[in-house]
Amino acid sequence: MIKSNGEIADKDSLISDSIGQKILAAAIRIIRESGYEELTIRKVAKESGCSNTAIYMRFEDKDALVSAVATLYSEPFLLMMEELYHDEDDYATNLRRIFRSAMQTTRKMDVESIRMQMFYRGRMPVHENPFVQKMAAFFKRSMEKGEIRTMNPEMAAFSIVAAFWGIAYMQNVNKMQNEAVLDEMLNMQVSILLDGMRNGPVQELKEDFWDILKRRGVDVEKALERMKGNKEAYKAFLAEFFEDPDFIMLQESIEAGNVREAFDCAHGLKGMAANLGLDAIHGALSVLVEILRKGILEGAAEAYEEVMNASNQVKELL
Repeated sequence: MIKSNGEIADKDSLISDSIGQKILAAAIRIIRESGYEELTIRKVAKESGCSNTAIYMRFEDKDALVSAVATLYSEPFLLMMEELYHDEDDYATNLRRIFRSAMQTTRKMDVESIRMQMFYRGRMPVHENPFVQKMAAFFKRSMEKGEIRTMNPEMAAFSIVAAFWGIAYMQNVNKMQNEAVLDEMLNMQVSILLDGMRNGPVQELKEDFWDILKRRGVDVEKALERMKGNKEAYKAFLAEFFEDPDFIMLQESIEAGNVREAFDCAHGLKGMAANLGLDAIHGALSVLVEILRKGILEGAAEAYEEVMNASNQVKELL
């Protein structure tokens, strides 16, 4: 049985059998022809030729039935979103690609199906809305890459998803609307939101600073424990660490072939990274130290580059 929150109570649910498919098909027809508000279990029973009991065996109530219908429409969009998001592209390019394709799909949908998505998904808590959660996941990836400064990816995702479905509804309600104009409206909405996320106030970044540090390989709890919880002192120590002249000396020593000096610099930085909870940087330095400990330079340049990549992930947040 499917519950009203979409949860499957019985793993052997019968919604995929012939009767379940008849019920879903009948519900879809009623929604298309009469609208979501006119959908009742009694009407579905009459339209499908199935008994009320057969329906309630599969769906807890009307909301559960609507949830199943809404999910059928959602799945292609969610799959499309995942397929069209490319990590090598920036977030703005990805979102415009996804919305362009999604808009083409909604143009083939009937008005009531779009309205049902807006009504039903709009009633969901943000953390249960599949469109919002998928978009929020994209925003979190962009936050990790340092592309955007938003402190609340779910709120940003809700705003942009709501804008999309609103414009999709407008284009289907009024077939006379110029498609190019609607595309431009969506593009403008996306641009406004993305510009705000990219250029948002620094305070937003600060409020999410600690969570971002954790995602970038920093053991924040361990480091703050050493600092007796003094966050400002810890941030000051981080800034000093990345300004340490040993970083420059390490690079120069590797380039000059001075293994001993490079080892001393890397070893010192490794110890400081450990004390500051910079686990990702410490790990990269450990690899470099072991290479240099052997008195060789083979692979040292590549290992140094990994150290700097890990360092830049944290340094750019300061």
